[in-house]
Amino acid sequence: FTGNPFDDSDDEDEKSSKKKAANKEGSDEYALRLKEGRNLNNNLYYVDHTKLANNGDGLLPDARNDLLSDMQGSKAEFDQLSLTLKKISSEASQLESQPKNEELLLEVIDLEKRMGDINDSLEEARVHASNEKRVKQVKKGIENMTSYWRKRKRQCIEFISMMEEATEGTISLKKCLKGDGPIDIDSDEA
Repeated sequence: FTGNPFDDSDDEDEKSSKKKAANKEGSDEYALRLKEGRNLNNNLYYVDHTKLANNGDGLLPDARNDLLSDMQGSKAEFDQLSLTLKKISSEASQLESQPKNEELLLEVIDLEKRMGDINDSLEEARVHASNEKRVKQVKKGIENMTSYWRKRKRQCIEFISMMEEATEGTISLKKCLKGDGPIDIDSDEA
């Protein structure tokens, strides 16, 4: 630091400060000005609006038009990108709601097992259909045996009834059917 340390003090007279201001204003063609304080923290910056481009009235008309057109173009691009983002988001949510590959593989395996079980049942049904002739034969045999059994039962009941009449009640049909009579008969009647 060279020179007098008190040159920048606030006790300066008005003439010297006006001189310095005039020197600073004359040497700068920018609108930003500096008024120095006692130390660096006390410096004051200010803007001289008379030195601004377009006399402090903002941007020149051409620059303002360019700025507005750029702003409108950016806004249109932003709207287009927002719309694209909405479409992509809806498509992504739709894809997320659909089953994943792993889930589909498990479902396919389960369906294949069920299809195998159904095929086995179908084969059994086909075998059963081919054995329908045998089923008819078995049913006919059962019917024949049933009719024969009924005929024999009727004959046994008639025989015991005749015995009851011949013995004048000593042998009773009801007692014989219950199992309390002198003749034990197995019967499905109670």
